[in-house]
Amino acid sequence: MIVLAGDIGGTNTRLALAEPGKPALAHVRYFENTRAASLESLVAEYLAEGHAVPDRACFAVAGPTDGRRAQLTNLAWQIDADALTKRFGCRSHLINDFAAVGYGIEALGTETLHTLQAGSPQTGAPRLALGAGTGLGVVQCLHGPDGYRPLPSEGGHIAFAPVDEQQTALLRSLQTEFGRTSVERVLSGPGIVSVYKHCRQAMGKPQIQARSAADITSAALAGSDATAVWAMQLFCAILGQTAGDLALVARAEGGVYLAGGIAAKILPLLDDGRFLAGFRAKGRFSTWMADVPVHVILDPDVGLKGAAIAAALD
Repeated sequence: MIVLAGDIGGTNTRLALAEPGKPALAHVRYFENTRAASLESLVAEYLAEGHAVPDRACFAVAGPTDGRRAQLTNLAWQIDADALTKRFGCRSHLINDFAAVGYGIEALGTETLHTLQAGSPQTGAPRLALGAGTGLGVVQCLHGPDGYRPLPSEGGHIAFAPVDEQQTALLRSLQTEFGRTSVERVLSGPGIVSVYKHCRQAMGKPQIQARSAADITSAALAGSDATAVWAMQLFCAILGQTAGDLALVARAEGGVYLAGGIAAKILPLLDDGRFLAGFRAKGRFSTWMADVPVHVILDPDVGLKGAAIAAALD
């Protein structure tokens, strides 16, 4: 059996073929979503390259889905699994993109993880995965007779909860633009831009032509822009706090996994202590938090691998 796996984010789409039971993906292709009007057109282009016709397909989408239809949160695409099945002749279904990450964790080797905190992992205990990219994805994974299974969520849309005066000032700044402010407004690519803008204003610096999140993180890593350094310090602290809060909710003694398009690119910033300080600062539960393993996923195709696993289960 051949399965088609897709990982559809707000910015990019990844497609690949796989065979159940084999860890390697074949014919992996990356597409920029701006070059297409729909997922169907990208799948048609991909299959027109002469690949084997898949028997099943699973598409991981960055937004809520009932398995048949989805509206992406940060992209004006509506995806219909029945329409995909009819057009391409392979039984298709949809899952949340971080549900795919939850499945994909099972396919990762230790060489694809960067450990921030070894902790004391508990066999069969719940896991948590979250990741910042175009938005903020969150999933809890529970262990059962058939291994770990993900419980999709929209945890990126919980409220941003500041813990000190600097973060409170950031919240007030964001509220002037967004009103009710979810944590995704901070922990995402667009969030990095918003945090940087706030930091320039707080430092009394004039606003400049908009910088991309990639430019800001690069400047912070290089130490070439003090405002970028401060913005990313805030980002990492808030990411740690949020990961810790969600780990408490999930009781994630099986591990916390940072995925998404940003974490793997800012390892020196995550290693400098601010992330773990925020993660552990949970009052009476601080000691417990120090035992929770925390890893950064280095494999950019973890969602694709998870979608391939899910396709075989369908």
